[in-house]
Parts: sequence; C-alpha cells; structure tokens
Amino acid sequence: MGREYPKGYQYFRTRLKRAFVKNKTETDPEKIDQMINHESRKMAVCVAVIGKDNSPKFIKIYQCADEAAALQFHYKVHTSIDIIEEKLNVGNKTTVDIRDLYLGLLFATEEYKIYGYATNTKIKFVIVLQSSNVSIRDNEIKTTFKKLHAAYSNTVCNPFYIPGDEIKSKSFDASVLEIMSVI
Repeated sequence: MGREYPKGYQYFRTRLKRAFVKNKTETDPEKIDQMINHESRKMAVCVAVIGKDNSPKFIKIYQCADEAAALQFHYKVHTSIDIIEEKLNVGNKTTVDIRDLYLGLLFATEEYKIYGYATNTKIKFVIVLQSSNVSIRDNEIKTTFKKLHAAYSNTVCNPFYIPGDEIKSKSFDASVLEIMSVI
C-alpha cells in the first residue's frame, strides 16, 4: 500500500498525524498526508554526538533503510570531525567569542548539508540535513543545537550513565527524535 519507513520515522509521522487531527487544522486524509510529507522533508537525516576524544557517543540515522547508506552517514560525520577540529583550533588563535558554540555549516554536498556545534568540554554535535531543505534558517539550527545540548546534559547527569560510554538512553533517543522533527 505505502512505502516502508524506519521505526523512528514512522513514529514521527504518526505523532504528526495525531497533531493535525487533534488541532483540527485539517480533516481530509489526503491533505493530512500531503502536510505530513511536507513536514517530513524538514526533518534531519542524521544526528551525532562525538566525544572529546573524537569517538562517537551517539549516531542516529533517520530515513535510512539500507546499511550502505548508513555507512555513508558515518563517513560524513567522521569527515566533519576534521573540520570541527580545524575551526576550534583557528578559534583559539584569534579573538573569537568563546561563548558562541555554534560552528555553522561545516560543508555541503549535492545531497546534504552538515552543521556543527562544539561545547566547552569538547563534546561535538553534528546534524546532517538534506540540501533540498532550503527553508531552514541558521537561527533555527542554532536553537536546535542548544536543545540537543540540553538533552545531552540531562542524559549525562543521570547517575546511572558512565562518563565516556556510548549513549544508549531511550529518553535521549526520544528527545533527539522530537527535537529533530521540528527542523
């Protein structure tokens, strides 16, 4: 009947459909599906949290069905680490505002745009968006990174989390999915 979507993406579509019906913005099922497809194009494709030793702590890939494509996102995230390190080292040599943690657009390919954010403790966040997503402003991405940073801080402050380990928290995963569905 329809396309097969990954679990997280299907969850996003279901929540969005419920929101449209609940708010009574639209009652026609075809229009709801059109609105959902429009909203789902705004969603980020990949989110990564990289530790201070450049090891991946959390990588979540949305809208990806095969393993080869997932491996491509891992490659893009690891490539962005080099650019983040370069921007952080250049920032140390010049007088850049230390409080501005948002690194901006790291690089763009034909299909994707990769954005970066680094904390004062050298934890790095990477978000991969589709290049066709032109409606995103830099300010929206900056706000999303701040929310992602807050969700990460809440997860790390959990007394059962062992510092330096991979993040396997369901609540962090759910909050990342919620944050990323807004972009």
